[in-house]
Amino acid sequence: MLKVKICGITNYDDALSATNLGADYIGFQLIKESPKKVSDKMLKEVNEKLPPFVLAVGVFSDQDHKTITKIVKKTNLKAVQLNGNETPEFCKALSIALGVKVFKMMKFTNAMSVINLQPFVGNVDFFILDVSQQDEQGNISFSFEAAKEVAKLGVPFFVTGSIACENVKDAMEKANPYGIEADSGIERLQRRKDFDKMSLFIKNVHGLR
Repeated sequence: MLKVKICGITNYDDALSATNLGADYIGFQLIKESPKKVSDKMLKEVNEKLPPFVLAVGVFSDQDHKTITKIVKKTNLKAVQLNGNETPEFCKALSIALGVKVFKMMKFTNAMSVINLQPFVGNVDFFILDVSQQDEQGNISFSFEAAKEVAKLGVPFFVTGSIACENVKDAMEKANPYGIEADSGIERLQRRKDFDKMSLFIKNVHGLR
């Protein structure tokens, strides 16, 4: 069964809904500039209430080791996601020092993108691949089939980027990933998830009727 990662969670109610609906991973923005940033206090409180089979993931971008360490220890996170220009060495150092799972997010536009991922093999636990591209007219296309090549690297990967109920089955069939991440595609408001959309999304990924 494919894994589900719901990102951009900003409140306890959405975290609880995602958990009850069957999400495997829940992402919380800790990037200062993000409109979905959560406080350390809120994250700690939510994280302590999550069941052991749901992993909270703190999302960072180009933040230093000291800052990430402080937040991880304060909130008892067991996983971090790095969305910036972090090096493979930085990822590995965090993993060793903090004992956390490390997700590395990368833009993935075509098969050549696999080359950019290779240095991270052995230094991260998961890849998050943003497979969406938007042209000047605002049309969105996806690199699902090219992403399938990442499986050869031996690192479990999620696909993300404008994925919603309407195209999640396409993502599953063409990319054959370890899991699927959703965020804005299942929202009611910027800081609120849509329960019905989230429910349908998770059912689609898990193959439930």
